[in-house]
Amino acid sequence: MWYKTAEVDSFYQEHRLLGEMREGQKESTNDSAPAREALLKIVPLGTDRETAIAVLRREGLGCQTIAEPITDTRLRQRFLEARGLTNIPNSGRTRIDFVDCQTMSPNVLGYIQWIVNLEFDGDGHLSNAREAIWNIVL
Repeated sequence: MWYKTAEVDSFYQEHRLLGEMREGQKESTNDSAPAREALLKIVPLGTDRETAIAVLRREGLGCQTIAEPITDTRLRQRFLEARGLTNIPNSGRTRIDFVDCQTMSPNVLGYIQWIVNLEFDGDGHLSNAREAIWNIVL
């Protein structure tokens, strides 16, 4: 057990952002305000897209562009079905890009699944972020 604890501590010393997000949120959650706060200290709102993604990739997260977060997709589908519609008219708002970043990291009794969703405005600057943290016990 002491070896595993030392291994986990070493990992988070090498991965500062994940370590700070982990310090703020120990339990599993789909929307961690403390982890978001830790992220925004290192990657503040307004950061350009390439810089934000580069920081997360250095931490070991794999990032990819997505159409929209899965929760938004499901809510939109329920909205449409409830009203018998097939699509929502264009609201005319500025294009928003979403990037999904994920990784697994060690934990004393298993792993932690990190999911970081970034939202970028039409100018390519970070406008919002959400973090989900799932403890996976083996």
